[in-house]
Amino acid sequence: MVNLANPTLLVALPLFFAFLSIIIAPFTKKVIKFIPLLASLINLVIVYFIGVEVFGGNIVIGGTAGLTAPFAIVLAVDKFNYLILLLVNLLGAVISFYNIFYVKEEPSDRFHILFLLLIMSSTWITITGDLFNMFVAFEVLSISSFGLVGYLRNSDAIEAGFKYVVLGMLAGSLILLGVVLVYAQTGTLNMAHIASKLDTLSAYSKLIPFVLIFFGLAVEGALFPLNSWLPDAHPAAPSGVSAMLSGIITTTAIYSIIRVIVTVFNYSAFIPYLYIIALLTLFFGEIAAFYQKDIKRMLAYSTIGQTGLFVLAFSVGTQGAISASLSQIINHSISKAILFLTSGIMIESAGVRDIEDLRGFGKQHIFTSILFVFAALSLIGIPPFLGFFTKIAILQNILDFQGILGYIGFAFILGLAIVEGVYFYKVFAVMFSNGDKSFKNFNQWLLVAPFLLVLILVVLSARPMEVINYTYSASGQIIQRTLYITSVLGGLK
Repeated sequence: MVNLANPTLLVALPLFFAFLSIIIAPFTKKVIKFIPLLASLINLVIVYFIGVEVFGGNIVIGGTAGLTAPFAIVLAVDKFNYLILLLVNLLGAVISFYNIFYVKEEPSDRFHILFLLLIMSSTWITITGDLFNMFVAFEVLSISSFGLVGYLRNSDAIEAGFKYVVLGMLAGSLILLGVVLVYAQTGTLNMAHIASKLDTLSAYSKLIPFVLIFFGLAVEGALFPLNSWLPDAHPAAPSGVSAMLSGIITTTAIYSIIRVIVTVFNYSAFIPYLYIIALLTLFFGEIAAFYQKDIKRMLAYSTIGQTGLFVLAFSVGTQGAISASLSQIINHSISKAILFLTSGIMIESAGVRDIEDLRGFGKQHIFTSILFVFAALSLIGIPPFLGFFTKIAILQNILDFQGILGYIGFAFILGLAIVEGVYFYKVFAVMFSNGDKSFKNFNQWLLVAPFLLVLILVVLSARPMEVINYTYSASGQIIQRTLYITSVLGGLK
């Protein structure tokens, strides 16, 4: 009988479906659009069975070729990356459903195959326990993202895709060079094995490979000042891709940074620098979002600001702060996916991306507008939405950072939350004002995906302490890196 709680299946099955799609596309092109949804739903079943083990206190290990670590490529799921894994496949399934009705430009079969590879590579990055594997997964993610960002083939899409691929190549080169240096020092690529060997080396010996890998991941995670690709990529890409890039791709990169800092390098000396980078990312993102007139560009800069926020919370380093960071990641991923999906509907109906041209949209399409407002309120942190509780948790923990930087971080979060509220209020005011423009009707099936995500957000908002309690437990597991290392190397299941 097949063991469904096997992380290897989460990568192998979508890859199988991607190859199957390529083979059958010339014969049955119309069915290709359903395959990313099918693969994501199957993955969610596997994620459920893995969750049963993870909630039972186990770290679930998947190997290859019947070998064990450090001789095999290991895929590992603990409480911390389980949440990211669940988000990747849940949002992947919902956005795949949206894409069925949204994507009209040909060749649509290639779009859906690339989107499936995007879900597969994001899943792979989340669960891999091997540094070189992480590099390969990021390369697959970069190639599929490049194809999706440039899919519309207009001048904006080609420019954004070119910028993304150049920065992606830079990021990949930095990560690969760092991985090579780590291998030269330790003779292994397994994260847990590397961690056990790096503990015996000096901080200076670890510095160069760590910095190379960090800055490579920082490009994908859109941290300041390596985030210039993101504000161009989001407006140019189809809205389903924007939702995935914002809700998942930056999240998986930030997860990888956390895994590398805590589990692999145990590099606490870097934390003050990370704190300052996060502060600058938060400030730059929110201030830039305030001045945008293009709704997708505004949401893109908002994503940069939110990334700075949850990295800022993580860099405090306490279990409570990491828990608050993880809770905010959940809130941001779901809320931002809703915002991009509904803004895609608005753009299709209005024919433009300019916020001023959405005047009166809220009165003609009230349901779509309410979904947008719900997600925005949670992102801003208005009670009783989940975002209110996650931001309160961040504020409660940020002062634990030693020295004046803790107070500066507290002031930045409060001040920039007001900025965030103001620029979203300007969008609400335009949407619900009187306007003489007539907006086109759109396919009502497009509303299903954001509606489902709003329902999830409402459920989480009704149980905020359960979310925070789980993330607190998950944060304890990543801090106790010895458990991860012994589970992977000892083959404990």
